[in-house]
Amino acid sequence: MRSRAARLEIPVHITASYVPTERDIADGVVAFRRGLFRMLGVGGLTLVGLGLVVLLIEALGSGMEFWPFVFLGFGAAMLGLRLWAPFQAARANKHMHGDVCQVTLTDEAYRSVIGTKRAEIPWSDFRKLRSVDDQWIFEFNPQQAIMVPHRIFSDAENDEIGGFLRDRGRGRSRR
Repeated sequence: MRSRAARLEIPVHITASYVPTERDIADGVVAFRRGLFRMLGVGGLTLVGLGLVVLLIEALGSGMEFWPFVFLGFGAAMLGLRLWAPFQAARANKHMHGDVCQVTLTDEAYRSVIGTKRAEIPWSDFRKLRSVDDQWIFEFNPQQAIMVPHRIFSDAENDEIGGFLRDRGRGRSRR
């Protein structure tokens, strides 16, 4: 096995075009904030479950109390937020819907063109590069990232992107 330094570096130049949909953006938000949305779902289901169990115990016992409804209310609110937030984020980014987005990944930078807006961002500007679910996530900081769906690339291109990110020691995959 050859060392990493001795390995022949093949230049990367992958271009794909797609029209971002509200669903693409919502899925990207969920992938980027995966831990938060998982916590909201599990916490909401737990509180609703506890509320129902306590409500059943109360109904079979001494009578109905108000406090089990607090569990149900908070749990329902968490589940509602889990479902509502990604689509609200997608609606807030309506400027991205409908325009063709061209994404180009090279050895040096991420490039995109959406309508008349162009961006070129060197890989060194990203804090973390990773794959989560069906999204490539190029993270600037914990609050900002660019999400690109895997579906716009072929399987071979997705493999090449994954290898490119791993070679730089910045890629992690969570599919």
